[in-house]
Amino acid sequence: MTLTKATKENLRRKSSFIDKVQMIGKIPLFSWVEISTTDLCNRVCTFCPRANSDLYPNQNNHISKKLIKKIADELSAISYKGGVLLCGYGEPLLHPEILEICSLFDKKTRLEIVTNGDKLNEELIRELYATNVNMIVVSMYDGEDQVKHFQNMFNKAGIKKNQYILRDRWHSEADNFGLKLTNRAGTVAWGKQDKVIQNKKCFYPHYSMSIDWNGDALLCVQDWHKKLKFGNVYANNLLDIWSTKHLTKIRRNLANGKRSSAPCDQCNADGTLHGFNHVDKWKL
Repeated sequence: MTLTKATKENLRRKSSFIDKVQMIGKIPLFSWVEISTTDLCNRVCTFCPRANSDLYPNQNNHISKKLIKKIADELSAISYKGGVLLCGYGEPLLHPEILEICSLFDKKTRLEIVTNGDKLNEELIRELYATNVNMIVVSMYDGEDQVKHFQNMFNKAGIKKNQYILRDRWHSEADNFGLKLTNRAGTVAWGKQDKVIQNKKCFYPHYSMSIDWNGDALLCVQDWHKKLKFGNVYANNLLDIWSTKHLTKIRRNLANGKRSSAPCDQCNADGTLHGFNHVDKWKL
C-alpha cells in the first residue's frame, strides 16, 4: 500500500522526537506513551476490533484523574522529553473529564490527541489547546468534504496549521482505507492484510509504553487481546515497569526477529518505523 500524504507527514513529525533517545542511567527511556483514556467509541470501523462487539464491546470505563496525575508527575520528575498520546483503544473525547485530564500534564509535555473528530467543535478545540494539548490529529472517515469542515473549525478556533493534522481515512477497502492496515495482533482479518511473519523484527517495546484505562501496562497498542501485562501504574512506577526482566526478554527476541510467542506470533504490524535508535542503545 502507498501511504497517504497525511500519514507520511505524521510519521516524519513523530520521528523528530520519538527517535531521539533519552537515557536514564544505562536504560533507554520510552519516547512514546500511549494512554487509553476510555473504553468507549462512537464509531464501528470495519478495520478495528470494535467491529466485533462480542470481542470488544463498548464499556463505560474511563481512566481516573488520580492515575493521570500519577503518570504526569512521574514524567515530570524524569524531565521526560518524548510524546504522550491520548488515544489507545477508544475515542478520547468521550472521556467525561477530558479537559481536566489534559490539564494535569506539565506544560512542557508534548501532549497529543488522536480523535475521529465527531465531538470536536470550535469551543472544545479552543479549550483543549488552552489546557496543555500541543497537537490534535483527526482521522476523517466520511469523505473529502471533511477536510474543509475541520480546517474552518480549527481556523475559527485560532489554531495554526502546524498544530493539527487531518488524516484521510475515507478510502475504500481496495486502498486499505488510507491507512497502514494491521491485524491488531490477530483480532482483525478485514482487508488486504500483510502476512504474519514470525522472523520479522519489531521495535515497539523498545520505545513505546502502552497504558490502558485501568492502569495496566500492556506490550504495545497493537495488542488488543490485552493478555500480556507488565504491571499496573497504580501500584508500580513507570521506570520499574519499563525495566522488568520479562519485557527486556521480549525486546531481545523482537530485536532479533523472533515473534514466536503470543501475542507477537499472530501480529503482522511492521514495528520498525520507529525505535531503531532505541534498539542500538538497549544493546540486547
